[in-house]
Amino acid sequence: MHLDGTYPSVAQRFLDLLDVTLAAAPAGFEAPCLFLLGDIFEYWIGDDHLPAVAQTLAARLSAFSRSGGRVFLMHGNRDFLLGVPMPLKPQATRFPARCGATLLPDPVVIEVAGRRVALSHGDALCTDDLRYQQWRLQCRSAHWQQQFLSRPVKERLAMARSLRQQSMQAQAVTETISGVNQAAVDALMTQLDTGLLIHGHTHQPMLHHWQTGAGAGTTATGERSAWRLRWVLSDWAAEPPRGGVLPITAATGTADHWPRG
Repeated sequence: MHLDGTYPSVAQRFLDLLDVTLAAAPAGFEAPCLFLLGDIFEYWIGDDHLPAVAQTLAARLSAFSRSGGRVFLMHGNRDFLLGVPMPLKPQATRFPARCGATLLPDPVVIEVAGRRVALSHGDALCTDDLRYQQWRLQCRSAHWQQQFLSRPVKERLAMARSLRQQSMQAQAVTETISGVNQAAVDALMTQLDTGLLIHGHTHQPMLHHWQTGAGAGTTATGERSAWRLRWVLSDWAAEPPRGGVLPITAATGTADHWPRG
């Protein structure tokens, strides 16, 4: 969603649809669940600095949680500091707690109607972008994060805005965010033992499906090949206006209709 104060119309459209989605969440034996898979905010400099849109979102999610829903958050490449302890403010309330939410690892596997579903932000799968992967390794380290979070808010804001500007300039040159590497996708899905992956990050919303194994019939070992599916979530943008929510039951239902080997 990349929420911040720059595009208030995008933030409002997201919050409006979120209200509708949460209000329509089915009541049943199990609590309705909401998953936000990273890049919730355009940038995040630490849980001690809450922009207005973050306060508004936290209030909505907390109310949903108190009403019996479950909220799950995941780090993105823009908000990887969500929930990280503040070295100089150990008692500061962490953002996931403000939302009544659980912070998930990336990737994670959940089970929906007996199907294993892998969830990820998706940036770790863009392995062809070596420069970004080096940066990702650096900024996810505890040492880097504690050093950054020890800086004053004003300095952290300036650094975040500078990094955002560099990212925008790089995208203007390449005209796109690096796509995922297919071999990395297959390796992850094999490791997690799943045929369905849902992620975001690339801003290229689409449903991909393909067969594993040697040919359309059997694998090299004589086992029947299987279908794999990858849902890429839409980003939220002002021009042209776009964005949406993927009902996970629809994702798994669609997967159930594809042929298997």
